[in-house]
Amino acid sequence: MPLKVLRKEIEAEREIGHKYLQVLSRAEALVPGAGREAIEPLLWDASAAIVRADVQNDRVVLDGTLSCQAVYRQGEDTTLRALSAKSTVSQVAELTGAQPGMLCRVQAVVENVDARYENGHMVFLVSLGLHVWVLKLENLEVIDQIEDGAEVETRFRELPLVKLAAEANETAVLTERVELPRALDARATLMDWGSVQIDSSEPDLGGMRVKGRAMIETLVASGVEGKPGVVVKYPIEFDKLIELPEWLCGEVSVLPSIRSIRTQLEPGDEEEDGTLLLQADVYFEIAANLRERTQALEDAYATSGAELKLETRRIALCTDRKCVCSAEVARGTAPLGEGAPAVGSVIAVRAIPNMAEISAQGGKGRISGLIEATVLYMPVGSDRPVSTSAELPFTLDVPQELDADDMVRIGVTSAEANALMSDRLEMKIGLNLCCERRVCEELTLVAAVEEGERAPRRPGYIVCWPESDEDAWAIGRRYGVPESAVLEGAPEGKLRSGQPLVLRI
Repeated sequence: MPLKVLRKEIEAEREIGHKYLQVLSRAEALVPGAGREAIEPLLWDASAAIVRADVQNDRVVLDGTLSCQAVYRQGEDTTLRALSAKSTVSQVAELTGAQPGMLCRVQAVVENVDARYENGHMVFLVSLGLHVWVLKLENLEVIDQIEDGAEVETRFRELPLVKLAAEANETAVLTERVELPRALDARATLMDWGSVQIDSSEPDLGGMRVKGRAMIETLVASGVEGKPGVVVKYPIEFDKLIELPEWLCGEVSVLPSIRSIRTQLEPGDEEEDGTLLLQADVYFEIAANLRERTQALEDAYATSGAELKLETRRIALCTDRKCVCSAEVARGTAPLGEGAPAVGSVIAVRAIPNMAEISAQGGKGRISGLIEATVLYMPVGSDRPVSTSAELPFTLDVPQELDADDMVRIGVTSAEANALMSDRLEMKIGLNLCCERRVCEELTLVAAVEEGERAPRRPGYIVCWPESDEDAWAIGRRYGVPESAVLEGAPEGKLRSGQPLVLRI
């Protein structure tokens, strides 16, 4: 009787490729009132966002924005001043195999920022790391059953499938009014930055409800003698419902980031406190992943009658997704730059983590790198603010394997520095780590089965000696004996290398 092969169509995800680009971007802004007086940049920062990723044949076109800000001092003035600059980011990532309609995930990381004054302008030179992943969802046909195969031994493999089922982007606009004490004598806002912490993300009616807080930090110019600036920190709570179909809410990852912060100072009079108006745009990247399990024919052979002709093929599948998020703290000491005056009090710190190496050993991952920090401070015995650069090495251990193609995000949640001695700083940097690994496997499966010519068989017994790498399936396939019969003929139902095995054929 001819074999009846049943097939099933599955939707599977596979990774087309990953591309890393290092791009040098530039932004500049006119410095108001710049003339013969020297302009000294003291503190600077930058952020980047990719707003469009267009997948084309063998490439991905990226478009985004770069936002920079700096605090500086002009001439002998002790007052802190600030400005900001914006520019666009346009880049092409060459990626073989990419095609229109494929899924694309992009991560833009600020790796280094430098601010300098040139001919009346503040010039920002920013090194960006752009990571691009292209994924493909495709329909595959597998054999999941052979009927009327009483004389056929089959081996099926269970396929765990993970696929990106949906993506969504949401923005929450957070606002808050913060009362500033009169003793601060707040004059103006200079520079803003922040971080986001998610406390919970749970399915709710109509989607996922995400709760957490955005910690906003604003450097405010002060009129207090000997204290030209102070950092105001304020958490803004959020409770956001992100719309998703209920059937997609099983495994959802939410990656938050702050796209922009706008602040406005309303100074108080001699008897009233000032008011700081905060507005932050928190951007949520949502990815809904589905997990499925199915079986597919991996091998088959006949135990009597006609031989089987198998046609096999190699397929690549995403079989697992592993995600780990944690909060870490990097501590250490850093010497002051050459010629830098001794630290009296620290005003503000900005830090940028830069990954140098990702390694895996013993089922675990390790991330090492360097944190580049800029410290704005008041020197001992002086009323003129200065800044210095510091470097702090860090190592983070992750309870899962990692490689350079995995998605790794490291964000700074807090940065503190204190004068440990006259020539060195004690650093404490809070880090938020999120690692996502998509496990891809290449498998050999049976694509077609046909009956071949009838194989002559002479009944009898055969003695064989199993090799160390042979199992019951391999021996049964070689001699056309059911796998169960091989195990029945083995002492205590176990194969032992070099021990004779008697089979009836």
